Parts: sequence; C-alpha cells; structure tokens
Amino acid sequence: MKEHSVQVTIENRMGFHVRPVQRFAQLARAFNSDVTVEMKSREAPGKSIINLMALGGKCGDTMKISAQGDDARQCTEVLKVLAEDRFFVEDDVEVEKRPLRHVRRLADMASCFKSDIRATLDATSINAKDFGALQALGLKPTSEPEFEISGVDADQAREVLAILVRSCFYIEDQMVERGRKAE
Repeated sequence: MKEHSVQVTIENRMGFHVRPVQRFAQLARAFNSDVTVEMKSREAPGKSIINLMALGGKCGDTMKISAQGDDARQCTEVLKVLAEDRFFVEDDVEVEKRPLRHVRRLADMASCFKSDIRATLDATSINAKDFGALQALGLKPTSEPEFEISGVDADQAREVLAILVRSCFYIEDQMVERGRKAE
C-alpha cells in the first residue's frame, strides 16, 4: 500500500474552522485512500468533519496530511492545494488576488493528477492543467465545463473536478447566487 504525506501551514486568519473542515473532508472523501491529519501532536481521520473540528487548528499551526492507499499521492496533493489556498475561504483574501481564482483552482487541482484532463466549454476544448488556456476559455465561476479525462487516476480526477464545478469553484458569492437560482 502506498503512503504519502505533506505538511502545510494554516494561513487563513480564522483557522481550520467549519467551512475549511467541510471542504477538506468533502475532497478527502473523493479518494479511496485513508486520510489522517495531525496537528499539535493530535491526530484525526481526514474524512470526518467532527474529528477534524476537534483538532482546533488555528492560523499559523502546521498540519501534516497523510494518506495510505493507491491514490495517496493525488489525495495529499489535492488537499495540499486546498490548504495552501486558505481552504478556499475568501473573506480574508486580498481583493487583487480574487480575479481568476476559479481558473487557478481548476488548473491547480487538475495538475494533481497524472491523467490527461481536457475541459470543454462552448465547443472549445483545452488542457485543464494550462492556466493560460483556461483563462482564454472565458471560464466563469458559474460555468459548467465538461471534462474528458483519461489515465490512471481518471476516476478521482473526475470526482474532484465535479465537486469543484458543483460548488462554483468555491467562489462564495457565486455559490450563494447558484443557490438562489435553484430555489
């Protein structure tokens, strides 16, 4: 069984609170690997919201993310991208860093996988790992691109990217707007 781990520092000012924990567990569940988070000499299963909340991670704390299983590397890389982007919490992200963050998130997440990932929008298909190509595609947080994914970790890539699209790339004002349209 493969094992992989990464260390990240919690950078969002509110710490590892409800939204980050929910997002973390949601993405961890997209993988077959067992996920563990260690913080302050305490450990919790990475797919359990309640146990992750009990860790009480604060801004500046270091967390070790470990995974065991066939998709351990991809799992830890996706969770590392999430953590390094402040768990996609936007209330403390500088305004100048907000434009195109959905495009960056898609390119970063797609790059965690070995599979070939193509995103299609309005009959234009591009490499989803290429930030510049994604930017030229005119992708918006409310866009619903289709993905053509082939390779060794295609199932996990498909699941992670579907979560990203369903949640409007975690662009919070767009998530609220899509929720209103669904009512």
